[in-house]
Amino acid sequence: MNATGDGIEAPKLQRFAEAYLAMWRRARYRPAAPSDGCGTILLTPEELDDPARLAREAEAYARAFNREEDGLSFRIGCSDFRTNRAFVFVVDAARLLASGPDGNPFALKLLDMAIRDVKDSER
Repeated sequence: MNATGDGIEAPKLQRFAEAYLAMWRRARYRPAAPSDGCGTILLTPEELDDPARLAREAEAYARAFNREEDGLSFRIGCSDFRTNRAFVFVVDAARLLASGPDGNPFALKLLDMAIRDVKDSER
């Protein structure tokens, strides 16, 4: 990622961009890519493989995520009935992660509960 900011913001933006790149590598999830709104990425195979394009997306995502964080407001959307318990667990895990290191053990438990609930919903 190129210059992402000045001072204290640069390391935070870098970590957000790293998270974006990890979402693509590990989950094939690329939320800043053009899409149809239903999960289909609207890029050609060449565009998907373009590292410069991916870096620009990661930087834009990091900046947008940072604005949401600084504004204390994240757009999440509505839960799906089949996974709404998992949705609650994940949202509260995020709150715990925002509370500092003392919340981490509880966040891990909630995230595990969410994973199990999503898996159960697929049966």
